Amino acid sequence: MPPRRTHRSDPAHLAFRASVTLALGAGHGNRVAWSASAGMPYVRNLAELADSPAFHGIDTDVILLNTSAKTALELADGNWAGVAPRLKASRVATSVADLTEAFNTHIWPSRSQASTRAKHWPNWAVVVTWALAWGALALILPMATDTLKAISWELLCMGTPRSVITAIWAAVQNRHKVAGLPPPIAGLGEFSAWTRCLASLVGRPTALLFPVHRSIVACLLRMRPSLLRDHRDRLMVALATICCLRVAELAALQVCDLWFDFHTGYGIPGFWGTAAVHVARRKNDCERKGHHPAIGRSVDPELDLVRQLRLWLLRTGLAVSELCQKRAHPAQRCPHCMPLFSRFLNGPGCQPMVSIRPISSQMFSEALRRMVGLCGADTSRFSGISARKGGLTTAVTAGVTEEILFLQSGHGQTRAARNYMHLQEPDRLFDTFRAFGL
Repeated sequence: MPPRRTHRSDPAHLAFRASVTLALGAGHGNRVAWSASAGMPYVRNLAELADSPAFHGIDTDVILLNTSAKTALELADGNWAGVAPRLKASRVATSVADLTEAFNTHIWPSRSQASTRAKHWPNWAVVVTWALAWGALALILPMATDTLKAISWELLCMGTPRSVITAIWAAVQNRHKVAGLPPPIAGLGEFSAWTRCLASLVGRPTALLFPVHRSIVACLLRMRPSLLRDHRDRLMVALATICCLRVAELAALQVCDLWFDFHTGYGIPGFWGTAAVHVARRKNDCERKGHHPAIGRSVDPELDLVRQLRLWLLRTGLAVSELCQKRAHPAQRCPHCMPLFSRFLNGPGCQPMVSIRPISSQMFSEALRRMVGLCGADTSRFSGISARKGGLTTAVTAGVTEEILFLQSGHGQTRAARNYMHLQEPDRLFDTFRAFGL
């Protein structure tokens, strides 16, 4: 079997790169920083090449606008009160135009999540790079449907997977939305139609990822490992599964987001030994309402997640800071409290100790695969999303009603009435936890 050719050695890619370099002109082509998507190579440092003759007569302020980085207000993570005055003081506005520019810089990008913007930018860079190679920069914004078809055909010829092509289409649509222009794919259901026609020709079954089964959760809670990393990883997976957490939500948790005995505040007996997890922001929660998945008290003390989380805090020396204002300002990230699950440092005697750096999403996915492997599962069929899938699957299998499950998982609410849901009997909030039979 002949060796697979890489982007660097593929003649089609080499010819494409040469076309882009030639288009940029002398003194500019040798400054190109190349990256490769799953198919077509693209220029990573487009903004640095804006002075190239290839961009003469082109509105680079729109075409090369990169909003993938988080704004200063997004970086504040809920602590906006002190940020806005500093931004105002850093640049004194002297006109209405200055105020408009400030809004466009600090507010307007947040129409899309920063993570979504970060995905759109490299995909749009593929489009700009293609336009450089074909001398078609004037055709991409606004873009006609025929131009998008031409880009798509070359992407297919370059061996770009269907998922990447549809992501590039989404980036093109978004760029037109940002620029206030009509997108090339317009009309109700048209984007889905484009996706279907592509899938019918080059689609392929995706690998099935298994949910974390409740027996795996029980296995993890019965473990008593000697290594601190194993303690952290098993608790992370169990907590994320029972609370149906997204990977990013789990990684963002701080010590002050564990609200022990929270439901005793209802004044109804029977909720001591339980806990709520404060998720400050869900994926599509623009208003930062958050939600509070519930962890119940296990019948078997060996499987009591709440108790084991308390022991985790004691073992690692973690505690809620006396300066913490999380309960008073739940939308704000606490500047005083440590991450609930962090990376480790070498402490005295080369012993591991927790750090101020939270785990990454990739670290959680790797930890999940390792933990389910210890429980006898096939690690190749699991990823970080398996925890959330496991919580939802277990709850549905046990017959937990949709409205209760949504309160645990934080899913988008499909009916406006759910915005007003607040249970008078919090016992129902623990239905998802009971589904695990712990």
